[in-house]
Amino acid sequence: METLAVPVFAKPADELGNDAVKPAITSTPPPGVAKKPPQKRKKSSASPQSPPGTDASAGTKTKRDNEHDANGAQLPGSSQGNTTPSAKKQKQKQPDEGKESVGKKQKMSGKQARFHIKLYATSKQPVASTTVGIAKKKKAKLQQQTVASGAGAGTEQHKQQNGTAAESKKKSSKKNRPSKVNGSIGLPPTSVATPLKRVTQIKQEPKTPTRTSTGTALHELDSVTIGRHTFAWMIGPGTTVEEFMRTHWERKPLLVQRHNRTYYEGLLSRAMIDEMLRTNNIEYTKNIDITSYRDGQRETHNPDGRVLPPDLWHFYGTGCSVRMLNPQTYLRSVYELNVKLQEYFHCMTGANFYLTPPGSQGFAPHYDDIEAFVLQIEGQKRWRLYGPRQPQEVLARVSSDNLNQDELSGPPILDVVLEAGDLLYFPRGCIHQAATVPGAHSLHITVSMYQRNCWADLFEQLLPIALATAADEEPLLREGLPLDLHQHFGIVHSDGTSTERRRLIVRIRTMFDKLFSDTAIDAAVDQLAKRFQHDALPPLVDFGEWDDTVYGAGNYEFRPDGTVQCARPIEDRSSVRLLRRNILRLVSEEEKLRIYYHTDNSREYHQYEANFLELDHETALGVELLIKMYPRYVLVSSLPVEDRLEFIRSLWEKGLIVCRRPGEDANVNMAASTS
Repeated sequence: METLAVPVFAKPADELGNDAVKPAITSTPPPGVAKKPPQKRKKSSASPQSPPGTDASAGTKTKRDNEHDANGAQLPGSSQGNTTPSAKKQKQKQPDEGKESVGKKQKMSGKQARFHIKLYATSKQPVASTTVGIAKKKKAKLQQQTVASGAGAGTEQHKQQNGTAAESKKKSSKKNRPSKVNGSIGLPPTSVATPLKRVTQIKQEPKTPTRTSTGTALHELDSVTIGRHTFAWMIGPGTTVEEFMRTHWERKPLLVQRHNRTYYEGLLSRAMIDEMLRTNNIEYTKNIDITSYRDGQRETHNPDGRVLPPDLWHFYGTGCSVRMLNPQTYLRSVYELNVKLQEYFHCMTGANFYLTPPGSQGFAPHYDDIEAFVLQIEGQKRWRLYGPRQPQEVLARVSSDNLNQDELSGPPILDVVLEAGDLLYFPRGCIHQAATVPGAHSLHITVSMYQRNCWADLFEQLLPIALATAADEEPLLREGLPLDLHQHFGIVHSDGTSTERRRLIVRIRTMFDKLFSDTAIDAAVDQLAKRFQHDALPPLVDFGEWDDTVYGAGNYEFRPDGTVQCARPIEDRSSVRLLRRNILRLVSEEEKLRIYYHTDNSREYHQYEANFLELDHETALGVELLIKMYPRYVLVSSLPVEDRLEFIRSLWEKGLIVCRRPGEDANVNMAASTS
């Protein structure tokens, strides 16, 4: 068991914009395949700013008056304070909850690019096409394996790799088993969205290794492994990930008191907040709320327009609390933490920060619909947690309104003062309130996850798909209803015990069992994963892999004669892998195969519509191979795709793959293939 020292967050001196223009390798499309001209990016109709749980998000019904909605935690406790600002209280509007109707044909409005496009005949049942699409892909795979049996050495290598590791992974995935990784590497957040010019700009503890004991570079590890050890750093060192998941996750709170004020140093500070306000166009209500909680009343004091330091510090000085809904959009350190955690939890991971002056409280008691991790950065804060008042509040799916003190259920189950460097976790549905203690201010970040990510959310996707598929395949489900059904069911007959009622109940349950199939479950999980691709933050690109991606600076030569030449062309002898395990999702819908991805996402939640590529079933086999072989590299020549170079260029131009040229860092390739 090997543990690496955890580097401390530090704000880099140089930062490139995450939405910087990326170079794209141009290539001539093969005959008969028209390359679609680039499309203008469409902004999403949803508000771009806050992740689900804040009132700026689309498709989520929560309360903005709560301190940590889907992204944060809360502040309530003491009602003392000084002067209340004269700024006008603003009424907050809540959006309606948006739900996707998977059982019906949806209008696709996402941004798309195409390669190897082959369309199929339209079916009357668009949902059932998911089943048809999977069947066609399997058929194409069998045909491809037959052809591959006579291929050369490169194909033989692919067969050998795919026939062992990939095949065993396929069996494992059916049981939802996590990927097995050799060793345990303590890995904190050190990668960056754009590599720093000097590695020394990242503040690290002494002797932090860059490779594992087997020689594998840290950036070559499975991104889920990196996310897991980032999470271990966040909740550790006294509690392991295994212990936390077994004892606390969705069950009970966890308090970690480290007596180490510098543990989260570099993640956030008042000075960083001040600099962020000076260098970015941060707006009231959209990004920041100014709040107070006095005499049992919660108020919002947001003026209009941009937030500048003099105004914010004036509000703070008069006893108001400051909440920021999306610090990950502007602060690299918070973005880095969230983007790694989202790989491990495979769901959107958000963050809010809360700055509260001494002796005050900003929010009323409430509960939320997210798993909350409170990271105390500066000062002290008293937290009081209360158990759910009724069964439906356990693991709540919707956040509560603001609660009064007399609505709380008995004494708190936890009453504690967090100091800088401490952590507090509590599950969704846990009522909480927090306030600063006399003589001390508070600055904390709440990291949130697992909103709309429970079994009920899966079944909301599954049931329409399963019903449409089963209705096509089972004549029993298409038989007419019994003539006397209405005489045995309904509110009037709900207390009936007739023999006919019991017989019909048994019959209905038997038909209900026919709804469930592996194919319907696969399709429903794909829909949840597709939602993640739209929700996710864009990926970090590690310094060590920068030059092997589309983001690298050395991909083109700018010659004196004015021509631009590709300096690092993709060849058959190149080796490739996906940038991250969850970087894309292959989905069958509307009689087409699509890969949804999040490399083109903004750090602002849903600023753009979902991105996808359309492909045919032969090309899908190449995507499937890359998914199953990750994090190992695959030779381009061994891909089961006819136009291999065009296929890889299409993925490379979207930032989806790492491409090592022939002869580059063979040791890393070998280490990656054995990790």
